[in-house]
Amino acid sequence: LNFLSSDEELKVVVVTSSIPQEGKSTISANLAMVMAQSGRKVLLVDADMRRPLQHRIWNLLNDVGLSNVIVGQAELKTAIKQVADNLHVLSAGSIPPNPMALLDSKRMASLIENFSDSYDFAIVDTPALKVAADALILGKMTDGVLLVVRPGVVDSASAASAKELLEQSGQNVLGQVINGVSPENKPYS
Repeated sequence: LNFLSSDEELKVVVVTSSIPQEGKSTISANLAMVMAQSGRKVLLVDADMRRPLQHRIWNLLNDVGLSNVIVGQAELKTAIKQVADNLHVLSAGSIPPNPMALLDSKRMASLIENFSDSYDFAIVDTPALKVAADALILGKMTDGVLLVVRPGVVDSASAASAKELLEQSGQNVLGQVINGVSPENKPYS
């Protein structure tokens, strides 16, 4: 990610996958930690308001988070929690009846700008593309999308469908993370 663009620095990146269970939340958390350990001030945002996981990964309460900030029930400063040096997490918050309506809002676009201004790097963990179009909506507000693919979990048809969705919606696809590759299968991968 550090070498993807020499013209414009990547500040806010969406992480998604084709289908659930490919490890996108774990990849998001690990990427956030690595960036923070390199000395950058990082914000990890759990925008998966259907099945949020970041609060579990970081052992946080999910009573106040992104959804609460979007609807004005909480201040951004109080919803963000520091979990390590240089690393802050904004959990998903209360599960709303229609997450897409919250994410596809002027308030969310304003928050993305705030993340870009306040942090060196922000990672937005979103639902899988097969579950919802949230990643496509947020991808338009950010610097690009990182697609997580897990061999043995996703089938080629779902992966091809995800690629087509990203292309058709004009996303800036930054790359693909192949997660959980088995060394035994390496010659045949």
